[in-house]
Amino acid sequence: MPIGTIAAMVAVIILVTAGPLGIMYFLHKRGGAWTTFLIGAGTFILFAFVLENLFHALVLLVLFPNAETVIRGNIWLYGLYGGLAAGLFEETGRLLTFRFVLRRRQDRITSLAYGIGHGGIEAFLTAGLTMVNNLILGLTYANVETLPPEIAPLVETLLTTPADVFLWSGFERLYAVAAHMALSVLVFASVRTNRRWLYPAAILIHAGINCTAVVLNAYLPIAATELLVLTLTAASVLWAARIYKNLYPYTSGT
Repeated sequence: MPIGTIAAMVAVIILVTAGPLGIMYFLHKRGGAWTTFLIGAGTFILFAFVLENLFHALVLLVLFPNAETVIRGNIWLYGLYGGLAAGLFEETGRLLTFRFVLRRRQDRITSLAYGIGHGGIEAFLTAGLTMVNNLILGLTYANVETLPPEIAPLVETLLTTPADVFLWSGFERLYAVAAHMALSVLVFASVRTNRRWLYPAAILIHAGINCTAVVLNAYLPIAATELLVLTLTAASVLWAARIYKNLYPYTSGT
């Protein structure tokens, strides 16, 4: 495996691990609770990895057996379905957590601590562990000719993919974490200030960002896709920042 590829993968692992933890350390100094961070991580796992996957299995394999072929065959439909499902389950997870699990924490920094836990664990599970697996495969099976046929294409792809492609995944995870923090602010505000419309707004924003990334990736170079998705994310962050400034600033220091 080229040294540049190894370096890129290691950089992504460090980025998606140390980045969220570093941000949470900063928030903790200003009153954010580590327990809120962990609750955010746990909520993501429950609603995105467990409940959402059960929903996909129910819809695509049980209720509509031919739906998966139809959806995957149309990039627009695939992006829309996947985006709406992710938005619905993850934002509902935020809503229920803020309303019931974290109902006693009224301080606005709770939204950010939750958001970094939610986005941080996603970054680690989707990008960090993927890079760990890639490193293990690439370093263990350096000779493609001796591999079983079912593994050889994957390893060959790892060995021939330019290092910058792996770095893009780390870059994408960074602003995805920022998006999760912004969406957490919106849902937190919908619960704490009774602006209930912010909850469906968060679902639509989440779905829009995900759908845009999937669809554009099929038509544009990766750099152009990431730049456009970053623009959408930045707009969401700026809007959430305005809302955050008007939330009750009390911090519990726990």
